[in-house]
Amino acid sequence: MRKIPPYRCIADGIYLINEFDGTNCYLLVGSEKALLIDTGTGFCDMKAAVRQITDLPLTVIATHGHVDHIGGAGQFGEIYVHKNDCALLNRVQLSVPMRKAFTAGNGAVKAHGISAKDVTRYPDKVKLIPFTEFSIDLGGKTVTAHLTPGHTKGSVALIDEEDKIIFSGDNVCDALWMHLPGCTSMEEWLPSAEWLYEKSADYRVFWGHRTPELTREYIGTVVQWGREILQSRTANSLLPQTKQYPPQSDGILYKTNRIFRR
Repeated sequence: MRKIPPYRCIADGIYLINEFDGTNCYLLVGSEKALLIDTGTGFCDMKAAVRQITDLPLTVIATHGHVDHIGGAGQFGEIYVHKNDCALLNRVQLSVPMRKAFTAGNGAVKAHGISAKDVTRYPDKVKLIPFTEFSIDLGGKTVTAHLTPGHTKGSVALIDEEDKIIFSGDNVCDALWMHLPGCTSMEEWLPSAEWLYEKSADYRVFWGHRTPELTREYIGTVVQWGREILQSRTANSLLPQTKQYPPQSDGILYKTNRIFRR
């Protein structure tokens, strides 16, 4: 039997569901509906955690299409994903082998006694619902998606206007991964990061892993690192090299052939 992940209330009607130090997922509960932001990799019983909190009609949405954010979608049958991330890649991300590989390679998760055998196949095929615009009234909470390309082309931030909270996925964080397939150039990412920094003056910001809440100061630091990467070069390299800037554990990982927009 899969474990039920722990959860805690971070604001009125808003819950952080921690997938055993894998992914931070967020449940927003209004007076009429509920919204789950991200589903984790799917090695634990995310649905049971949600139903311990609320039995309201549920909508599920992803901040982006990586396995650790959409892998558990099969527990719910369907998930909204921005159209720019609804590619064949996402079917791979949802697959059992990918989910098992990701779980097996996650040291933080393994420390909780979880392994690849906890990843199971879902009985039905997951329905991906592509969107370009998304807004939902939960009853007392209105949540809107804002496209923030960078970490993936279809990364979105979910804005809760009433509670002044933004759920930003992995688009600005410590150890930002911009070297993966499907990432944009650094030039295309920077406006999204600058937008989040501006919004952080009035909104709390929660992201998808480790320490969940990002401070405005740290968001500003990551933005500055991005600017410095762009300022350090005049063109993309012909051959791809993965670099980390600054050379420290929370620096930005990027490809030298994907600094500027092509």
